[in-house]
Amino acid sequence: MFTRIFQISFAGLLAGSMFWAAALCKMVYLLPLPKAFAEGICLMLTQIAWTSSVRLSPWISVTKQSSSDDWAEIISGLDGKERPLFLLGNHTSFFDTLLTVTKLPVSVLWKMRTYMKNDLFNFPILGTICRSVGHFPVFFKSDEEGTFKVDGDKMAGVEQQVNAHLGSGGWLCFFPEGAVNKNPDKLMPLRYGGFKKALDFDANLASFVTCGNPTIWPMKAAVGGFPGQIRYSTKILAPNGTKALAAELRKKAEDEAKTPEERENIPDDHKLVAHAVQVMMQSQYDELKVALEGKPSIKED
Repeated sequence: MFTRIFQISFAGLLAGSMFWAAALCKMVYLLPLPKAFAEGICLMLTQIAWTSSVRLSPWISVTKQSSSDDWAEIISGLDGKERPLFLLGNHTSFFDTLLTVTKLPVSVLWKMRTYMKNDLFNFPILGTICRSVGHFPVFFKSDEEGTFKVDGDKMAGVEQQVNAHLGSGGWLCFFPEGAVNKNPDKLMPLRYGGFKKALDFDANLASFVTCGNPTIWPMKAAVGGFPGQIRYSTKILAPNGTKALAAELRKKAEDEAKTPEERENIPDDHKLVAHAVQVMMQSQYDELKVALEGKPSIKED
């Protein structure tokens, strides 16, 4: 009975906060503001709305894996060149998006945009928020499980917008698995498209990995808010750019190749990076899983 009460309470908090956030976002666009600035304001409003929903739900425990300022270390660890940052997350629940937004520093969130299924823009409140913050739609020809196919013609215009965003100092965050993982303890193979773009822009790569989100918002639940615990951590994966990481991985593969055939069959750079990032994110998740099962960490909420 208490679980149901918690869920209803969270649903009310989330719906209420998103309603006023959407209303304020509409008001922001009535002001004579540059588009990117208006989008940043709307992202901050969304962060306030979602953070308040989580913090007013004390049965949801969110714990950071490290006591250090991960983002300060990530930003200071970048090589200083003008590259975009791609933030990659594991995808286990709708709560993933909510948690990511609540935990990003404002200076990072301000630059971030993501891809999202075009159908979500049609939702009355969520769609208003997503359009206001400047997220990019993904048009699918087929979205059946295991057969995701995008509409290339429609996506051509979207990719031009994404490129313009990245070229003007913007950053991207997305879930490279491409779908919600039914087996959250084992990351699915990462889709290659995002890594091709990371190589095109020589982006720095970082990861925001979580453990426990499906307990709070199960895959088949219409709304979350179940009691439970979450662990998360943020790590830099390619501080010197994706091209440098690909070169390092290629040299390693060439050194380990025992025959000319093995050298010839080394995967393309985007595949090498995708496979390596999957391994790194899996290791990061495994660390969180250990923490979730009882290892001490830094309590936040």
